[in-house]
Amino acid sequence: MQISLRHSLFRLLLGGIVITAMLILFAVWNGTNDLIQKNVERELLISRGILQRVITDRYDGLGTASSAISNTFEFRQQVGLRSIPDLNSTLESFARRLDAQQLLVMDLQHKIITSLPERLAQGQVTPFKALNRKIDYDTVVGDFIVLDNTLYYMVVTPVKAPRTIAYLGVGFQFSRAFLSNLSDVVGAEIIVHLNEAQGEQRILSASVDSQRASALLAESGQEPSWFDITLDTEGHYLTRSFSLPELGELPVEFSLALDVGPQFRSFTNLQLTIIFIALVAMLVALAVAMLLSKRVSGPVASLVEAVNNIANGDYEQPLKPKGRLSEIADLAKAFTSMQQRIRSREERIRYQAQHDMLTGLYNRDYVDQRLEARLGAGETLQIVGINISGFRTINDLYGYSNGDTCLKIVAERLLRWPGMAARLSGGEVLFVPDQALTELQLETLRYILEQPVETNALSIPVRVTISVINCPESGHSAQEIFRKINIVADENERSGKWLVWYHEEMEQHYLRRLTIITELKKALMSEHTELSMVYQPKINLETSQICSVEALIRWNNKALGFVPPDEFIGIAEQAGLIELVTSWVIERTLIDLASFREAGYSFTVAMNLSTQDIQHPELLGRLNSVIRREGLLPEDLELEITESDLVEDAATATDNLTKLSNLGYRFAIDDFGTGYSSLAYLKTLPVNTIKIDKSFVLNLATDRSDQQIVRTVLNLAKVFGLEVVAEGVEDETSLNVLKKWGCNIAQGYFISKPVTTEGLFEWLANSPYSIKNKEDL
Repeated sequence: MQISLRHSLFRLLLGGIVITAMLILFAVWNGTNDLIQKNVERELLISRGILQRVITDRYDGLGTASSAISNTFEFRQQVGLRSIPDLNSTLESFARRLDAQQLLVMDLQHKIITSLPERLAQGQVTPFKALNRKIDYDTVVGDFIVLDNTLYYMVVTPVKAPRTIAYLGVGFQFSRAFLSNLSDVVGAEIIVHLNEAQGEQRILSASVDSQRASALLAESGQEPSWFDITLDTEGHYLTRSFSLPELGELPVEFSLALDVGPQFRSFTNLQLTIIFIALVAMLVALAVAMLLSKRVSGPVASLVEAVNNIANGDYEQPLKPKGRLSEIADLAKAFTSMQQRIRSREERIRYQAQHDMLTGLYNRDYVDQRLEARLGAGETLQIVGINISGFRTINDLYGYSNGDTCLKIVAERLLRWPGMAARLSGGEVLFVPDQALTELQLETLRYILEQPVETNALSIPVRVTISVINCPESGHSAQEIFRKINIVADENERSGKWLVWYHEEMEQHYLRRLTIITELKKALMSEHTELSMVYQPKINLETSQICSVEALIRWNNKALGFVPPDEFIGIAEQAGLIELVTSWVIERTLIDLASFREAGYSFTVAMNLSTQDIQHPELLGRLNSVIRREGLLPEDLELEITESDLVEDAATATDNLTKLSNLGYRFAIDDFGTGYSSLAYLKTLPVNTIKIDKSFVLNLATDRSDQQIVRTVLNLAKVFGLEVVAEGVEDETSLNVLKKWGCNIAQGYFISKPVTTEGLFEWLANSPYSIKNKEDL
């Protein structure tokens, strides 16, 4: 059967238009569907990263805060005394401040001391096997736990005093409210479930109701098709499950369900529009069909290319589709909106990764990278370390909120100076000026930063110390810079200066300090200790007989040789070792004193206490215990406290010394005249004796100024009814002068150098100043 050319042409044109329309539909469907799949997977990946970052930040925040509270003396005392009401009160305050839903205190056997809320009974061993294994590493750890069918993330911190005595656990709950808020941030529904032994999945919490969560979890792994979404108006979700093994060992999985319906429905509208245009084209003619195909295929191809660029991470190129079809424009707007949201989300994540969220300064990781890059490029840099002195004290006195405000205002002041600033930790800030600052400019910077911070009707005083390093002369890498900044800051604290420039000798001093700390720890823990005690006799100038000896510690180390007490005692105080040193001195001194009593000698022993010892009731309690154990009396011991220690915290000193005085202990003020004494201290403190510093006695025989000072102190002591000990007596003339002026007791090399216990017994046997009081005499 023959057909006309018109019909043939019509069929040919119609077939060509249909085939062309179908090819266009296939190309658009294939490209757009692939693009949407890629972007959905990318959004799910970004959502997972945000979820992991939120949990990690919450872990870091709880770890830092729990470490801070576990290091407080009050909390350690409550744990040590097992004071459950006080512990619960502290935990309630801690829970409100950190928005924590579960807190607990465990002993070293993982038994519950107390918990808040009280979901675990006291004395019960914690059922969290994975967490219990981590706790034994004696550091801050975290893991997921399930308690009452509720998921928590628990952060556990050791409580040390100084050894670990307990563990503090702080947990936050994966509640529906928490997951709902987090769902708004990540842009997907969140389901938390636990893999049971038989492969079943138990839902612990979700951002939706449990029925909806079960349905979404059942659809996990199923890919919604374009055809299903086109014919169904209900929401369609793409669900992906993953675990976070780096955050915990419990088999907890997180499922993210992303609603892909809106994206696919936009694609559906485009497909329907193209079909409609193709049908119209079949009725119009080949020219119209071809024109329409060009108007459709061209813009779609540009959109596909642009969206592929977005999928590859290029968010800067704007989407400008060719043609005037509104559907293409709508799709372009949808893609543009998606592009902006993804870019905004990545910029926010990038900002959080590079900045300290409290102050807006750069964080340590970012400044580490920038310093490495600038040093690698051969730049000459001046590194300025700024440390807010006593920042922890500001937090304790004015509260953490005001402390944060103080830190933010100081950061704002620093940002006005041209350069790069980063917060390292606490009140430590690193500043790299664009141009090296002179000492005058640094003083100006200090003046600006130290202006009082006015907040909440408070005026908070600010004091800063500044450490300066010039690079690359003194540092070739970021890690070296950070280490040397710490060295200079340590020198700031030790010297009391507000400005210190780095020089090579500091590193030697710093390394020596570290060696002293390490070796002193070994010496205190070793059974064959390198520490020893020596004793310097004191004589009563009225009777010319021994009345007391001063106990002095000595340390001869294999690596360091002889280390002067003035050096290692100060370092021990800063390193938190002074309690162990004092405990060792108490033990050794009282054992020696007992041997003196057993040999028949009645003289007392004077022992030095530091400012930290005075503020440590447990240590003073140990003193009483050893006194009783050795069969001694408090009157057998005289405690010497340095004058500056009394001035530092007069209220605490007065309270603790008065309690000891009531038990029979005698006290002497050491190095009198070298500090900032107030007559009020002599009036209020239970002091029996003052010791004139040897700097006023060494040249007493020839120096008129020293003579005037000593006579003034002796007259002052008579007014207050105090005994006076003159140390540093090194010649007979000085001894006779002191006796003539009414000084009570003398001590110095003229009488005897400090000697060992055996040397003291030998001195007592041969010295004209010796007297041995026995019962039969």
